[in-house]
Amino acid sequence: MRQKELTPEERLIEWMGLIASFPDTKGDTKGNPDWMSSTHPHLTLHSTAMPGTSPSTQHPTATFAFTVPPSHANGLNNLHGGAAASLFDYTTSLSLALVARPGAWQHLGVSRTLNVTYLRPVPVGTDVLVQCEVVAAGKVLSALRGTIRRKSDGAILVVCEHQKFNTDPPAAKM
Repeated sequence: MRQKELTPEERLIEWMGLIASFPDTKGDTKGNPDWMSSTHPHLTLHSTAMPGTSPSTQHPTATFAFTVPPSHANGLNNLHGGAAASLFDYTTSLSLALVARPGAWQHLGVSRTLNVTYLRPVPVGTDVLVQCEVVAAGKVLSALRGTIRRKSDGAILVVCEHQKFNTDPPAAKM
């Protein structure tokens, strides 16, 4: 019996649930103090969009809502640069679930480059939207773009470009 094929949004939600179920992503950083374990409780999927769903949607896009927790702060009580980079690494990678197909991007690949530009400070407690676009996704390489905007006024705070390499085994031929 063949399983029901998931929609792009359902695939993304399934990935988030899978990652959240890992032992080190429950928000308890005492045993494993990494950025992602303390990120998950503050991150939710806000929306997805595919090309053709609206005139302004040119690329598959996933937007996440995030509130900056104290565990992600630098000494000035703003979002730490490393935490922002990790957040982009995670969320832009998740956006590949929107275009995943057998043999391509089902495992979300590995990073080749991640370039982050910090434009404005993001104070602890700030509600932001992390918009992630799949600019291109071929058989081997992908190009992703991320933008962190302040939710209250849409101001752009941080941007990134992320390139990935596909690690999926070839699709089975029947």
